[in-house]
Amino acid sequence: MNLKKDKILSIVLCLFSLLPVTLVNAAQIINANLLEFSLSTQNQTTHFDFSTYTHNTKSDQLGINWYEPFSSYFHAGLELGYIDMSQIENSLSSAQFTTGQYAGLLLRFLPVESPLFSLTMNLNYRYNRTEGESTDQKTQFFWNETVLYSEINFQPTSHIGLMAAAEYQIVDGEQRDSGNITQITPFRESKKQGYRFGLNFTTNRTGIVGLEWFTGFKEGTRLYFLRKF
Repeated sequence: MNLKKDKILSIVLCLFSLLPVTLVNAAQIINANLLEFSLSTQNQTTHFDFSTYTHNTKSDQLGINWYEPFSSYFHAGLELGYIDMSQIENSLSSAQFTTGQYAGLLLRFLPVESPLFSLTMNLNYRYNRTEGESTDQKTQFFWNETVLYSEINFQPTSHIGLMAAAEYQIVDGEQRDSGNITQITPFRESKKQGYRFGLNFTTNRTGIVGLEWFTGFKEGTRLYFLRKF
């Protein structure tokens, strides 16, 4: 565990070392105090660790989020969404296909924001809940998800942007079964580290369409539409 924490710390320090010299020149930092709203759809595969076994968990998600600027260096927001989840390897048919919702809190810190380069430090918390039923059985999944990540954005042209992020995740959840089988089974994540890479297109001064790829504690893709007001 200490080795993993040391590796995450080294990644964060490495990202900070990439800050441009303009960070010390406040006159070159852009104030992007705009309300930000986005709609996204994503498909992903994660791995829930139930102590004695691990289930591949696939989900399709549709959600919205928005950020409210409190200063040029700090934004906060909320997210809401729908989850369609499957665990084909689960022995209970009621747990193999479940649906539900998520809600979360988003915190974003912006050490630097410039036309060419930006760096953000983010802390997100999300509460997830899904439910499924079979003839004589009901299953509910509840889990808390906390993600800390650093994100670098590079804008080589006015219409094309590139993104890379290093993430650290903590999951704490339960599978609650009732019916013929009544039990509560806790689970956690099988991996804590993840990475994201993205490409986005600026459609106008305030509109962006982006595509991201995940690897690490989750694998998959995300398509989003973002607008600033």
